[in-house]
Amino acid sequence: MGDLSMMELTKAGILALLFLSISVFCFGWYYHSLPKIAVIKVEGSIENFYTYNNLTKAAMRDDSIRAVILVIDSPGGTVQACFQAEQAVKQLREKKPVVVSMGEQATSGAYLISSAANYIYAYDYTLTGGLGVIAIWVSYENYLQKEGITYYVWKSGGMKDLGAEYRGPTEEENQYLQELVDNIMDELLNRITTNRPQIRETDRLREGMTFYGKDAKNYGLIDEIGDFEAAERKAASLAGLKDYKLVTLG
Repeated sequence: MGDLSMMELTKAGILALLFLSISVFCFGWYYHSLPKIAVIKVEGSIENFYTYNNLTKAAMRDDSIRAVILVIDSPGGTVQACFQAEQAVKQLREKKPVVVSMGEQATSGAYLISSAANYIYAYDYTLTGGLGVIAIWVSYENYLQKEGITYYVWKSGGMKDLGAEYRGPTEEENQYLQELVDNIMDELLNRITTNRPQIRETDRLREGMTFYGKDAKNYGLIDEIGDFEAAERKAASLAGLKDYKLVTLG
């Protein structure tokens, strides 16, 4: 009788273990088959657009990724990198919903990238806006003259040494550089207002003003005050998802 009870107990244990194994397998299969919401982080100075270009393309190619959250905490970066990254996000948005979750800051070129998304969240005191283009030329001409240092330069064109530290800009170069900065600023504002036609007070934006998140909403720069979880819920809603898993790209 004792042996029979032990045998029954052993069978029960084997059945329980088998049931547990099947449950784990089924859960693993179910979790693996869930659609995904991808997270792409845009942090620090934006100087290499290839990173974000590659990540957005990877998100577009992966059919299991149904939406993307951009987590942005950046002061901006170079003109080329920010413009190209904005274009990459815009292309991604045409295929899948893109939601931005701003962190401590998303200014200048980082805001340009944010504007290409479907929806933007920020915290009350997220610093955003700060749009602008700047060119800097540092001249040591007076110092070099004082030290008796002379540069002899042979060049193929008058502006070939534009930005050289051994001299300052000519009046023609001043005008050229200002026009260049103004043209880039016009393009920056044009892209942003095309992405977000609800933006108001563009004159303030042109002046490079920054706004806290709670004020940015009033100017149409963001859509809502909220954290990452709010952005996650929005991304799931836009993609029509109830069950999904988060994956981080990059």
